[in-house]
Amino acid sequence: MPIVGERPTHGMRLRLLLGRDKRTYEGTATTPSAQWSVIAAVDEESVVRIETSAPGEYAEYARRVVRIAAKDARAEGVALPRVIQRWRDK
Repeated sequence: MPIVGERPTHGMRLRLLLGRDKRTYEGTATTPSAQWSVIAAVDEESVVRIETSAPGEYAEYARRVVRIAAKDARAEGVALPRVIQRWRDK
């Protein structure tokens, strides 16, 4: 199902785009009432460092999503995904 509208009607939408350095994602975590910028840096061992003012549970969710994407890419021997987009019902 495509995303319609700028904000979800409930839950949290995470949308991250891989930067030119191929190791840093930038994007947003968006809820019906707020939006926060998110920066996620991935190192060589797939350790992810998150910079955001989003509440802790959203920051941790973003970190886990990026870590899983990085580990999967590394295991398959492919580049990091260019776009990470997830929706969390909460």
